[in-house]
Amino acid sequence: MIRSSRLSCIVLAAAVVSVFSPAASAVLVPFVEDFAAGSANWRDSAGTADLNWFAAGGIDNGSYAATTYNFANAVAGDTPALMRAHASYNSSNGALVGDWLDAGVSAFSFAVRHNAGVPLTFFARIATPMNFPAVAAVAFAPVQSDVWTTITFTIEPDNPAFVFEGPPTFSTIFSNVGNIQIGVMVPDQLAGVDQTFSFDIDRVTLVPTPGVAGMLLLASFGFTRTRRRRC
Repeated sequence: MIRSSRLSCIVLAAAVVSVFSPAASAVLVPFVEDFAAGSANWRDSAGTADLNWFAAGGIDNGSYAATTYNFANAVAGDTPALMRAHASYNSSNGALVGDWLDAGVSAFSFAVRHNAGVPLTFFARIATPMNFPAVAAVAFAPVQSDVWTTITFTIEPDNPAFVFEGPPTFSTIFSNVGNIQIGVMVPDQLAGVDQTFSFDIDRVTLVPTPGVAGMLLLASFGFTRTRRRRC
């Protein structure tokens, strides 16, 4: 039989999880995908194979995921999606899909690296589970070759990095995120180049709003104190 004090701790823990993991949203905030146990069901450009996984060499010298891409059939200005995290793949165990607005996501970030030899412009395409409508968030500062670079997009309607597919639908997209794709814009130097390059990803992060972060910290502190006193 569970003692009443122990039962109270279990109930309190469940309440904390319930408050910050609403049933209407599968999103986990804060959340960091560091690919510690594998590719986390992230897939390649075609969406048919999981990303490659490496135990060391990431942004913090830890694990990371990677793919390859050949630009032989690409023309300048193309925007190939190189890495895909979709609800239908159960990428990151579903932690990235759902209502980002209700969950209090203030920013989306990820670290990338490539060996293409020229600076590349990366983007993140964020879409509903049906893959439309969507928004492309473009990192205007090119990512240099062979260097881990963290890209961050704030989640706000007037973000100049956002390019919407169709009429502006900020709330429609971010209240029902289902698909995320990370890709690059093909520069003139790589158009038609028959050479395979590597593209790496690490530390995919959902950043909470300050209010949500504070509430999580307060709840964690309160739960810890209660557990120490009663458990």
